[in-house]
Amino acid sequence: MDRWSFNEQLFNRLSEVLDISGAEIARRCGLTQQVLNRYMNSDIVLSVQVLMKICNALRMPAYFFVSENNNHVFPNRESATVALDHWHPIEWDALAVELTFGDGEGRIYWKDVAVAMNVSSQKPHERFLLRKRFPIDGFLMACSHFNISPFKFLIDRNRECCKVRSRKNEPSDITALTQRIDTLSATVDDLTAKYNNLLRRHDALLERHNKLENEFRDYAGLHHIDMAAENET
Repeated sequence: MDRWSFNEQLFNRLSEVLDISGAEIARRCGLTQQVLNRYMNSDIVLSVQVLMKICNALRMPAYFFVSENNNHVFPNRESATVALDHWHPIEWDALAVELTFGDGEGRIYWKDVAVAMNVSSQKPHERFLLRKRFPIDGFLMACSHFNISPFKFLIDRNRECCKVRSRKNEPSDITALTQRIDTLSATVDDLTAKYNNLLRRHDALLERHNKLENEFRDYAGLHHIDMAAENET
């Protein structure tokens, strides 16, 4: 069964990752710095609602903060945020909640959710609809318990966008292969030029050789005639 957890280390290092002050992070997120510090110090348990607010304010994908099997993601400053023209706001799918839980066939009973979350029977429904404060650890624990992906409800459409951006910004296998082919092509062109130059030199030497050979034959022929004439005399 998949286990989901909150990437607390990334959350606590936001200032370092984004290279901006905690005060500026709080300002962008519409929080006081004191409240943000209390979240980061775990004096207050972060809620799903506040996490969505922070992600949307900073344009950070939610999947950076929600880890599967403790495979935490620690983006660098360049990849931590998404450009405004590519950003998709983080949303909550209340319809998916109603289709997943309830009394209908194939759904998970709210009373079972309450038992798993160790809360009263009325609280899970209100929390999953975000009508009440929903602690992130309770949300991820419930998803882990019932083997449900958190992203069934926490809608983050930025993953594919970041993959496309990554392919554009980072050398891919195809790019590396293309570069290798270009290098080999340049090498072949150089060797071809050298070969053609050798052919031209060979032809020139052959022409010179033939010329010298003809001159030698002419000279040898004349020399033979002169010797024959002298003998006759």
